[in-house]
Amino acid sequence: MNYLQSNTASQTLLLSLKQGSLLFSTTYTDYLLVLQNELTSELLYVIPTIIDENDRITTLGISTNADNPTNASILVTHGGRWNFIVYGQNSNSNLDPTSVDVVGEIERGFVQFSSLINYYDQPTLTIPSDIEYNA
Repeated sequence: MNYLQSNTASQTLLLSLKQGSLLFSTTYTDYLLVLQNELTSELLYVIPTIIDENDRITTLGISTNADNPTNASILVTHGGRWNFIVYGQNSNSNLDPTSVDVVGEIERGFVQFSSLINYYDQPTLTIPSDIEYNA
């Protein structure tokens, strides 16, 4: 399970995407991340920024707020569990998984988005001191 914060900029997602390149005879330069909400079936498409990549771990940059809309940002305003599919592609602007730029599916899994909303109010407590005075 992967975890991200909703409505938060500059987050990282760690996946093992390089293993998927063994499935295809051709190479790819970018990734397309498709997210689907399990409850509402809402679909979101994003091209994450590749921060670092080696044979074991790929670090992707993603923003879940739309204050600075780019291909690497989506708007997720509430928490919940989402399915994801990562496609390898040779385009840095394509958001269509059926495009000819898409080489194929690399990985699928789940992402849990946590909400930063507090659903309770912290009470103000006054605790008297426990000091005993001996006369």
